[in-house]
Amino acid sequence: MVFILSTIYEKLPENVKNHPKIIELVQKFNNNNKFKEIESHYRMLDLIFSSCEIKATGVMRQIQLLSLELLRFFDLVCKKYELEYWLDYGTLLGAVRNGGFIPWDDDIDLGMIREDYEKLVEVFPKEVKKIEGLEDKLIISKLTQPHKPGDVTNELDTLNNNTFILFFQCAYIKPFIHLDVFPKEYIKDSGLTDTRNALQTQLQVELRDNIENGTWTFDEGLKIQNEKMQFTNHKTNNISDAIDGLHNNIHNRIYPTKYVFPLRKIEFEDYTFNAPNDTDEYLELIYGPEFMHIPKIALDHNTTGFVKGQYDNNKKQIDKAFDEAINYMKKVNEEFN
Repeated sequence: MVFILSTIYEKLPENVKNHPKIIELVQKFNNNNKFKEIESHYRMLDLIFSSCEIKATGVMRQIQLLSLELLRFFDLVCKKYELEYWLDYGTLLGAVRNGGFIPWDDDIDLGMIREDYEKLVEVFPKEVKKIEGLEDKLIISKLTQPHKPGDVTNELDTLNNNTFILFFQCAYIKPFIHLDVFPKEYIKDSGLTDTRNALQTQLQVELRDNIENGTWTFDEGLKIQNEKMQFTNHKTNNISDAIDGLHNNIHNRIYPTKYVFPLRKIEFEDYTFNAPNDTDEYLELIYGPEFMHIPKIALDHNTTGFVKGQYDNNKKQIDKAFDEAINYMKKVNEEFN
């Protein structure tokens, strides 16, 4: 059909071929066929993705394996202090859909209720300091004010484009990998209004602006905004993303507490970690009902490019660095107490 119409078009007189209406029709036809071609490719990739076991290779896989060891360390610290966390966002999706990392995922996402999150912020650096040499290899970041001109920044800041990131992050410096921990809040029933998502986005922006201009300290501002959102430290029927979590209206979601607690165990890269109680309902809230299918847009944090840049794209150096870092973290985890 496409060939026949193209042949006919070529035989048309030039004044007809160049007529605006004819050009418009041809463009619509071509765009429609291009869309069908893209959809066909997507369906083929989705079939492969859903029916085959696919793992990352090369630097991406090395990033994932070192990230796994950092996750194991995080898990050990949480167990020691009886802190509850769960795999979140892409990490949880990978656990459910792939039994491990999504092939193109290059970080770790975790969620924690506020009370345990604040305890983690306190104890995690202390545990790092107890292990010889580890403090020099890790970056622990939880910004309470933005960087000022002339401030010393680090690799984590560079990858974040010096964005004012409020939530807890931990990174292995070189080769670079990182994990994010997102605070979650219990929200009172009276806080479940029709406009709460728009209000939360407004309060997130207001918090950051007032910290940046010196009106509030981080702690003052967070307390003020949490009261406006009617967040509480007491367990309620619903959990909300926090004001100091991801500052994007897409992520201002409410999770029924029964979707999250009691936590259960899930397999991730041959280890077990904490997951929400009802992973299907939880993931559908985040990614929609088609979460088990390949996305039409796949995003990463360009960690592979960043790591290659750390070693001038020298494969031998990269391989050696990852081997040493992974073995070091394995030893840390084996000897943790």
